[in-house]
Amino acid sequence: MFALCDVNSFYASCETVFRPDLKGRPVVVLSNNDGCVIACSAEAKQLGIAMGEPYFKQKELFRRSGVVCFSSNYELYADMSNRVMTMLEEMSPRVEIYSIDEAFCDLTGVRNCRDLTDFGREIRATIQQRTRLTVGVGIAQTKTLAKLANHAAKRWQQSTGGVVDLSNVERQRKLMAVLPVSEVWGVGHRINKKLEVMGIRTVLDLADSDIRFIRKHFNVVLERTVRELRGRAMSGT
Repeated sequence: MFALCDVNSFYASCETVFRPDLKGRPVVVLSNNDGCVIACSAEAKQLGIAMGEPYFKQKELFRRSGVVCFSSNYELYADMSNRVMTMLEEMSPRVEIYSIDEAFCDLTGVRNCRDLTDFGREIRATIQQRTRLTVGVGIAQTKTLAKLANHAAKRWQQSTGGVVDLSNVERQRKLMAVLPVSEVWGVGHRINKKLEVMGIRTVLDLADSDIRFIRKHFNVVLERTVRELRGRAMSGT
């Protein structure tokens, strides 16, 4: 069983940790030399601010909307990331750091982990209390399913409380039926288009696809993804 822990709007959240007065305000982080937007808070995303757009093109929108801009501070982000990962390692003996703001925790043999949702809430509360960062936690039998669970935890945060246990097969299928196949970990634009042409439009469509068909028309990586969507953990993913 895996828990994927992912910090919400990481760069922007790191900046606002030390500026509680900015809570609820739209915040963006700019690249080196303030060239373009590299991160947005949830409030900034709601304004339609585009990632990667040159700063000068959006300057007027920022002014009108009261957007607060920060120059990127990678030392701060590395320090905050290190704090989060250290906490995860205290709670789970096996942690695989996937990126600066997310990690997979292997829950095999973890004490006090009988109720997966409660354990996810404990992770979330511990990180919130000690760093003031908010994480989404997705729990499932495989890393691919844990990614989907994490997506649901963050997308429907109000109803999920930021934690989704997707270990139940019925819940897995309900979620997969409403998510487009593009939400699957590792399915990029090109593969997504090819799958859609073949009538595979939802995550559930992909999970129910014939393995031989997938192997013939794609590659072993997507075949492994399909197996993971069916709850079979594949080494190396």
